[in-house]
Amino acid sequence: MNKIILLSTFFITIPFFVFAQEYAFEGLINTELKVRVRFDINENKAEGYCIYIDSKEKSLLTGEKKEDGTVVLSQSNGERFEGKIIASYMYKGEYFNAEGIDQGTFLFSKTDATEKEDETLLVVSDSTAHASGKADRLHGTETEVNDILRNHLTEFKRCYTQNIDPLKCRQASAMAITELFQTNDFKDQYVGGSYLTMSESYDHITASSDWKMLGEANSATLKDAQARANEGELVIVSYPFKGFIQLGFIRKGDAKMSSKWNMEVPSIAIFFYNDPEKSSISKQMNFIWRSPENIEVWVRK
Repeated sequence: MNKIILLSTFFITIPFFVFAQEYAFEGLINTELKVRVRFDINENKAEGYCIYIDSKEKSLLTGEKKEDGTVVLSQSNGERFEGKIIASYMYKGEYFNAEGIDQGTFLFSKTDATEKEDETLLVVSDSTAHASGKADRLHGTETEVNDILRNHLTEFKRCYTQNIDPLKCRQASAMAITELFQTNDFKDQYVGGSYLTMSESYDHITASSDWKMLGEANSATLKDAQARANEGELVIVSYPFKGFIQLGFIRKGDAKMSSKWNMEVPSIAIFFYNDPEKSSISKQMNFIWRSPENIEVWVRK
């Protein structure tokens, strides 16, 4: 009797796991602005965050890795990094603002810093803060000032996303300045508990005999402005934009050289009514506006 032998074929399915690639880099934008970025890439989708080390601001990043290897990392305010990762040790490319205009180059190198160490970058040291007894016009330590500004910025964004009274939203800058500098210049003298909008604030200080224009944003004016801010003075920066006034104030610290403006430039706190996500508690002016043209600096007499 012939025997028929049946051979069965067994297929073994081996699961295939896709592991996210993790990256952490640190370096400079335009050799001026120090940044640390940390992100994962999983199936060509990128997520992470960046920290602006000088201003101690953290911004979430989302993006993608394109077919040509370009990694695009976008912030919630529309600003983005576009570059390539070189041998896992370098991330190099171009930095664009929210309008898609090239703001210059960045070069980041791999860092072995941990996420816990990232958090320490966000902690402000009080070693340079003024003693509480000194008669500064800016009230509070650097930590306290940053906390107050972050709280106002959070409320400002919430005001817009939840469609709260638009007039109330436009008073956010005046509210923050009033709390920090304990001044009545930005309160509405006719409506109790109300504050001025940016445009109203500008109209007030330009018409007031208590204020003067320090000058336009040139090297000498900005140097003087930074020195005054470091002494606790309220130094207002204004810029006309599409019929409105963008208004902020200069932060304490060191002005940094801008190759595009060819001068040392201070950092300011500013809330943007037309685009709240572009707002910042501390960012160099040259990363906010393309040039120093039409920027005015105002101080009390």
